[in-house]
Amino acid sequence: MRPRLITALALFVCTANGVWAQGGDPLKSPECKAALDELERRVEEKTEGAARAQRVASARRFAATACLGRSEGNARRSGAPDPPQVVRPPVITALPPAPPLPGMVAPPPPVPIPRPTVITTCDPAGCWDSEGRRLNNMGPLLMGPRGPCTVQGGLASCP
Repeated sequence: MRPRLITALALFVCTANGVWAQGGDPLKSPECKAALDELERRVEEKTEGAARAQRVASARRFAATACLGRSEGNARRSGAPDPPQVVRPPVITALPPAPPLPGMVAPPPPVPIPRPTVITTCDPAGCWDSEGRRLNNMGPLLMGPRGPCTVQGGLASCP
């Protein structure tokens, strides 16, 4: 237990003191101080014109690189932003057009359902229905124009 505590304490002290950290503060480095001094000197120049503006811009870029950017040899400095990454947009292709739907087919006409007719009057030879047809007696059945009829109560259903 005691060696673990000593190791953890040593690790904490080393990281707090920056022994394993990535160098010191780049803003306090001698390169940064020299670049900032050069930038101040360029800004305070008494000359005017495009040449002065170009020298100031160059000194500003150099100071930004020395204090915030990457140093020579492309080693990473603390606080330096990562280089911009190029991300290509995804390629989206359209689906091929769907084949045209077949033309609408008209629904078949409704099937006529014959409704039973009402038997209106009967005599010994047959009966008359409400549509004016004669239904003849053939034994216990009534025969319509196209075949035997089914009689239920007072309704006759003939084919």
